[in-house]
Amino acid sequence: MKAGALDSFGRRAQLLAAVDKMMERAQKTQRDLEAGQAGLFGIFSAPAGDAKHDDLPNVPDMEESQRLAAEKEVLGFFVSGHPLDKYAEKLRNLPGVVDIATALEMKPPPSNGRRGQAPENEIAIAGVMLGLKVAKSKRSGELYAQAALEDASGKIDLICFPKDYERLAESLRIEAPVLVRGQLRAEEEAAPKLAVSAIQALEDVKVRLPMNVRIRIQLDRVSETTLEDLRELVGSAPGPGRVMLNVEQKGQYCVVMEPEELRVAADRAFIDKAELLLGRGMVQAVD
Repeated sequence: MKAGALDSFGRRAQLLAAVDKMMERAQKTQRDLEAGQAGLFGIFSAPAGDAKHDDLPNVPDMEESQRLAAEKEVLGFFVSGHPLDKYAEKLRNLPGVVDIATALEMKPPPSNGRRGQAPENEIAIAGVMLGLKVAKSKRSGELYAQAALEDASGKIDLICFPKDYERLAESLRIEAPVLVRGQLRAEEEAAPKLAVSAIQALEDVKVRLPMNVRIRIQLDRVSETTLEDLRELVGSAPGPGRVMLNVEQKGQYCVVMEPEELRVAADRAFIDKAELLLGRGMVQAVD
């Protein structure tokens, strides 16, 4: 029931709320049978006046997070979605984030051992942390942690070394989807692991939108209708990005304009829609 096997009979929250009453009625029926108070066919029929008791409780449906957690608890995997689904658009606008399947295919080179430099092979992955285990290092006696990170494409092992554990201990216990940054480490004859350096709840991650966007308009390839659609698109996506228009007539001229009043939120959704109107490569985010 928690995983959706009985969804055709009603919402999961309703069915779960009705379990106790159904169990109570089933037990009463069994007691009546044992006492000889019902015939064989009485099991399958209820008194006419009791039909109202079969109505499912009028309760709010389960939150998405509750529904998915229940599926994971019962089956070990998600059925009706994934906790990352609601963050799909945000993830498209976070530079440098890769999915786990991509990370597992990477072949990180060995560390050069130099200190004071930015960590090599550092990547960011979004997912849900599972199976957190805290242990004590046999060498130093300090605490470290191991866990796994899962997204819709797969699962990767995480390790948080003692030098980072104290700083990240609370973040490692976040149950909501997270963005994990760390160094990808090669393991001999094994899948790579991610040595964690930072963890942040995905809900709290802020998307930094481009401050400028260059839009090329090739007059020989667009119509008045296209220009009107572009104007409406820009007007429907207010934001911090300054718009720079390159109006081009092939082989003749290119006029560059920067209208003061035009500002857009140049996220991936905006760029995709604008390129659908003007052509691939006609819109460029500029920092």
